[in-house]
Amino acid sequence: MANQTEIQNVNMNDGKNRENLTLIWFDSNTRLCKDTEKIIRQLRLVNDYVILCSDREECIRRVQLINKETVFLITSGAKSSQILPRISSFHQVDSVFIFNKEKIPCEDVLTEYSNVIGVYLNLEDLCKSIKEQIDLVDKQIQTFSFF
Repeated sequence: MANQTEIQNVNMNDGKNRENLTLIWFDSNTRLCKDTEKIIRQLRLVNDYVILCSDREECIRRVQLINKETVFLITSGAKSSQILPRISSFHQVDSVFIFNKEKIPCEDVLTEYSNVIGVYLNLEDLCKSIKEQIDLVDKQIQTFSFF
């Protein structure tokens, strides 16, 4: 458990508590990153429940334990080849976002994994894309709840 941090903040995203969505950020270098707290604060503005995993196996276990929620996964391009083959078939993983602070070639994951939404070089674009996907998932849930 020392390799993981859970951060929860209620009602910081347009007044909506999205209990059906978990945002998981997997990156083994987060402890070395001076911007980690800033990034987490920004992510919490988009979704109130963020799990930070720095260990791949712990991240996979966390995803497997989530059964009735939708998971959005954020990972770096360098780590995507370690985690995507292991979790791409999990039904709970709806969307994957690749977040790089510098341009690293990883466009191959866009074609190989259908749930990869995009590769982002800055936090603002990443958060905007996550919010758009959350809104899309919310609309899909509302549509299916009518049936």
